Amino acid sequence: SVTPLYFNKTPETQEEMDLLKKRIYTSPAFRGTLVAEDGTAAMLVTEFMENVPYSRVHDKLQQLVKDYSDQNTSVHIVGFPSLMGWIYSLKGQILFIFLISIIAMIGILLLIFRGNFVGIVAVMGSAMILTTWGLGFIGFTGINFSPLLYVLAFLIGARMIGNAQQISYRYFEELDASRGDRQMACYATMRTMWVPNVTAVATDVAGFAVLFAAKIILMQHLAVIMSFWMATIALTGFLVPVVASILPWKVDTSPWNKGTCQTDWLGRSMMAITNRSIGSRAGRYVVGTVIVLVAVGAVVQIKELKIGDASPGSPILASDHTYNLDQRFINEEFNRSSESLVLYYQGEPESVSDPVVLNTFEDFGRYMKKRLPDIYKSALSINNTIKSVNALWHDADEAWNQLPMQSHVMRYCHGYIYQYLGPETLNLFIGQSREHAQTILFFADHTSDNLLRIRDAAYDYFKTHPMKVEKGEFKLAGGRIGMEIALNEAMKKYHIMIDLMIYSALFLIMTLMYRSLLAGVMLTVPLILSNSLAAAYMALSGMGLSVNTLPVFAIGAGVGIDFAIYLYSRAIEEFPLQGGDWKSTITQSICTCGKAVVFTALTIILPIITWYFFSDFKFQSDVGFFLTIIMSANVLLTMTLHPLMLYIIKPKFITRAARLQPVAPLEAKARA
Repeated sequence: SVTPLYFNKTPETQEEMDLLKKRIYTSPAFRGTLVAEDGTAAMLVTEFMENVPYSRVHDKLQQLVKDYSDQNTSVHIVGFPSLMGWIYSLKGQILFIFLISIIAMIGILLLIFRGNFVGIVAVMGSAMILTTWGLGFIGFTGINFSPLLYVLAFLIGARMIGNAQQISYRYFEELDASRGDRQMACYATMRTMWVPNVTAVATDVAGFAVLFAAKIILMQHLAVIMSFWMATIALTGFLVPVVASILPWKVDTSPWNKGTCQTDWLGRSMMAITNRSIGSRAGRYVVGTVIVLVAVGAVVQIKELKIGDASPGSPILASDHTYNLDQRFINEEFNRSSESLVLYYQGEPESVSDPVVLNTFEDFGRYMKKRLPDIYKSALSINNTIKSVNALWHDADEAWNQLPMQSHVMRYCHGYIYQYLGPETLNLFIGQSREHAQTILFFADHTSDNLLRIRDAAYDYFKTHPMKVEKGEFKLAGGRIGMEIALNEAMKKYHIMIDLMIYSALFLIMTLMYRSLLAGVMLTVPLILSNSLAAAYMALSGMGLSVNTLPVFAIGAGVGIDFAIYLYSRAIEEFPLQGGDWKSTITQSICTCGKAVVFTALTIILPIITWYFFSDFKFQSDVGFFLTIIMSANVLLTMTLHPLMLYIIKPKFITRAARLQPVAPLEAKARA
């Protein structure tokens, strides 16, 4: 039947309700789609304008849930506006967890600096200044800063604190060497840390800058704002020593004395790990074998990494979150879902009346149902209504419950629907000028594997059916499924390119810094290993590679190589001071710079690992654990693989740079 379910007002009598029930269960347009097969659930479908305020939408939708839920009734809401609303609703919790993380960072800094408030103020003060610059730049650009980006913003802040802590450690070491001369310590810190600091920041900037190569607007926005913000970290090389030198508080510098750096428990622990790597041939073989086995295991596991979402619902939220439970309920009760694929037709005015258009819609739906019976749910178009009109004109004969094959009959059907059911019904599927039309296909989920199946099935259909017809053409144009397929294809194309660009950029920066191709190899290969471990974790945990996780790879790459840069730069300084002895050079570099590396890592790792346990925002918790793996792996590699490579290879770029490195008069005086 083409009769609407009811006119103007809802049914009020039992007779009207019985008639409504009859119309529902005798129409495939309503049975199982808008009303569940068992009659226990009904669906209301609505659309929102673009750029809606998600927080406001969420509040109003949740008020509906509260108003209409009781012991016998439950309300379930899904769709992109609802999902974004839930994400925005977690903004307060996200910021609270960040606040706790910052407090934890300050506590760790107190332990590291042993009550030395000069170090804490210098580190946190410089971080606050640069954070203000970054947020101001985001406001200047007008780029929307959604809660999904808060994690990256915090990580940049953590990166600022970690970098500032590394420089402040060197400042207090120089202050101890200069016997309390702040001016000399400030100058020496700037001079010695300038090159490694700028180089380390350049690697971070490169990691974000290459995201601009992806033809994805979100990625390009991230590339702009995050590259600028990350570049400001280079200023910590000046801010930290200057701020520390002008603060009037007295500082006990004995904990930073180079001569005693190997006597405390941390120094002894680090020396034990490093000596295990370079102290004996057996130790070197053991370390090398373990690293090779771990690398092979990571490469094998990476093959399981998915492009896109690896689980149904939204991977951004926990599997037991209300949104994902609502999604599961609707998938089980209805033949529709929020996961849709749109087949769109665009042609000349009135060309939709050509029977080939709607018949292609019909045939496409049947093909997808047959090809994907386990995930196909239903199709929504004007076809069922036109079939009913055609049968109605033939005395309701079911034999005529089919699409007309003549253009003029199709036009009459369009006119009948427009006149008796209203333009709103027709315009949902066919434009007013009859030059475009659409059919919507619903599927169970948008997991990466199923998206590939849907894509392949759709493409296979049009291998045997023309996309271009006489007066127009068909396009696989949209819907959540269409958008995800397009995004995943772009991610598959660009993530390999971006990875290669990141590693190439880092290799080039390292090669130019040390003027050695070998340096580029020695610094880049371990980074690839640590990032491979993180990617293997993503595959094991079911995280997919998406526009949300790819930028985390970028910051992970930059943070990972920073530690090695500081170690190699310190080795260049120590080599002449240790009389050209490689083992002493490596151990002393680990003892001094390595401590700062461990402190830097702890300052970032300990706060962010709490996200994994306390955040309801699954994306935040996953990123916290992901970065913990990257940073922990790079700390271990800094104390094992890098010392091993330095000891075995004895690279000339270290000895050459050590011979060429000038010694400032003030520093020479301090070391006298």
